Amino acid sequence: MKKNIVFSSVFILICANIFGQSNILNANNPAEIGIQNLDQIQSDHDSFLEYDYIDDRDILWSRIVYEKIDLNERLNFPLLFPINDETYERNRKSLWRVLKENIVNQNITKLYFNRNDNFKDPMTYNDVMEVIYLNEVINGVAMKPEVLKSIDIRAYRIKGMWYFDKRQGEMRYRLLGIMPVGKNIKDDDGKNNTDLFWIWYPSIRKILHKELVFNDINNANRISFDQLLVSRRFSSYIYKEDNIYGDRSIKDYKKPGLESILESERIKKEILDFEQDMWNR
Repeated sequence: MKKNIVFSSVFILICANIFGQSNILNANNPAEIGIQNLDQIQSDHDSFLEYDYIDDRDILWSRIVYEKIDLNERLNFPLLFPINDETYERNRKSLWRVLKENIVNQNITKLYFNRNDNFKDPMTYNDVMEVIYLNEVINGVAMKPEVLKSIDIRAYRIKGMWYFDKRQGEMRYRLLGIMPVGKNIKDDDGKNNTDLFWIWYPSIRKILHKELVFNDINNANRISFDQLLVSRRFSSYIYKEDNIYGDRSIKDYKKPGLESILESERIKKEILDFEQDMWNR
């Protein structure tokens, strides 16, 4: 009996790992692993949910918040791993690898300098390439360019709006922008982190919907990067909100550490309590 239980458990784990890699059972050679058939492609297309059109008159209350997703936290590992970009060709990618490949191929073009988080300072393709790649010339000889890898990305900043939709009668969240935070390859030691660039999130949703997040509990049941981000399946903390003081950051009026953490939690509680307060009036 014990042998059967052990065998069944191992069999389930093996199957979960197999089915998590698209087309692995039908591949005639390893190069076909990860290639979806027409039914799978159509299924993925049908499961994509466009952002609803929201009339400004239907927004009873709103608050724009800026959050940081620390990739050192275990809950955020699906956005970080795999950190070796050469290990997997198609079926497993980090969020940074997905973004970088589509930026280089010019599928992602709505990029903005980090100095303006209101998407008012667009970057050209060459501007972005200077952030991702470092081309060095030593003694007149061009060296192999250094490129930002998944292992170099330490966090993501996101900008989004919480709003109360009076038509639906509920609190909702709309993700507006995402910014990778990683190694500054222009530094001599490369140890300093820097905000890379803002990406207008609605413009990349369909791209992220095509890429699946690895599920270490059941790899046969995976969601897309877009589903993970839109449904807020990550850990984050608020570092700024829109306010009368020119959208100042929490660090500008609270000491780093406990005071900043408590202020972040206060803002979060104020947002989450608004819906409950609406029904108690």
